[in-house]
Amino acid sequence: MKWFHLVLFVLFPGLVLCQTKNNIQILGSINGKIPEILEYTLPINGIDYFGFTDSVQPDSSGNFQINLKLNQTCFIDLSYKYKSYGTLIIEPGMTYKVQINTEDAKNPFLVESKNAKGQLLYNEIPNRSMIVGGHFELESRNYSKDSVPAIIKQKLEESRINELQGFKNLLKEKVISKDFYRLVETDRDYFYKGAQGSFAFINYLNEAQNKNTLNKAEYTELWAAIFKSNPVTNPELLKSPWFYFYAENYLRYNELILDKIDTAVLTDFNKKGLIHTHNIDNAKKHLSGLQLEYYFAAYIYYEAINNNYEQELIKLFEEFKKEYPSSSYTHFLEPAIIPILSFHKKKEEPLNEKVKFIENTVEINSVKDLVKNLNGKPFYIDVWATWCGPCKEEFKDNSKLYELLKSKNITMVYISIDKEGKDKQWRDMAHFYNLEGYHIRASKKLDDDLRNIFGSQSLAIPWHFLVNENGTILNKKLSGGSEIQNLEKQLSTN
Repeated sequence: MKWFHLVLFVLFPGLVLCQTKNNIQILGSINGKIPEILEYTLPINGIDYFGFTDSVQPDSSGNFQINLKLNQTCFIDLSYKYKSYGTLIIEPGMTYKVQINTEDAKNPFLVESKNAKGQLLYNEIPNRSMIVGGHFELESRNYSKDSVPAIIKQKLEESRINELQGFKNLLKEKVISKDFYRLVETDRDYFYKGAQGSFAFINYLNEAQNKNTLNKAEYTELWAAIFKSNPVTNPELLKSPWFYFYAENYLRYNELILDKIDTAVLTDFNKKGLIHTHNIDNAKKHLSGLQLEYYFAAYIYYEAINNNYEQELIKLFEEFKKEYPSSSYTHFLEPAIIPILSFHKKKEEPLNEKVKFIENTVEINSVKDLVKNLNGKPFYIDVWATWCGPCKEEFKDNSKLYELLKSKNITMVYISIDKEGKDKQWRDMAHFYNLEGYHIRASKKLDDDLRNIFGSQSLAIPWHFLVNENGTILNKKLSGGSEIQNLEKQLSTN
């Protein structure tokens, strides 16, 4: 935590550490399964963003303590590996006692403080942050069948008012402070305006397939209205976990509607490996000051953790450091960039001979076609894609997986459902993750066969299954290496 104190001195030169009015103490206990660390968002400049976090290690009994020095009311989200346990609205000079129950869905997060009722009410909001599954797009789907802009705005406004009413009552009863209420009010205002902007953007995208419920004039008006009432330049918005996504929607509006950039141009940028540079250049046209610094940093982090390992992000990170040499965000970006550097360094190394790409794929139109010419039996098949985060998360446990399969004389086969344009990325990732076994990128017919086996046109990956040397399904759904004990039981029954 020493580095954090240094950051505070940089941000607030007049801050004296012995002051108590800005001290915030969080005393907590975790019941149930205790995570190895507890992550919490660090509200630098009051900002709450899921990627800018510090952590504390609970003791063997699940107890933990967090001490902060802040001069404004902020959100802090407590989580582990992007799974939120709960959100605190913290105010200078206060102490919070927190109980986290990792195995009780009904009472997962309890807070003892003088504004405990406000804390409970906020945590009952299902879309309070992206980490708990909230998002503008998800909210906007609730209005997907509406075709009258006035009705859409009315429904969104009713939702906003209904959510805020409980906090208004608590403010009137003096259970929560004005600062507490204003923070929640700004957060909810921008969330529902963001959902309105998302609804307009979805109609823009659907127009090409004639699936839009609003015409161009209607969705353009709906989109433009939110930035008049709720400008992205509002400094209070920086405190909301929705700033990054609201700013992203604002930049889309400027690019697609005001600047009339054709999506074909954006596709071309993507093919050339310049889409991130283009997006940051667009941000520089419309944002400035703290908003631009925050958005630039959040963009790099958000794209980096997708683990697509684009070299372009390394260049943007160097650009960020040059433009903001004293930025507090650099500390959070460095760990996200290191894997990208490692990825491109790995590409220069020889390919492991156990990573075997199947080259003659023209006549492989089904799983049966695939396995009939391979050595080994039976076959454990892993269906994945380079864009699939959970797939790549599974690869961390491959050493245990390979050991188990070897003990049972089972052959490893990887099938990628990436499109043809991702062929090089697919090969590079198989090399980087050292995926030992046979590899094939599915053709259209093999992809169709996989979906037929899965039983749905919507293929959920990662997906693992077992077939014999004839391609007959022995087990349609197996665990991955992350659940090695369960997988061992499954394989023992075949």
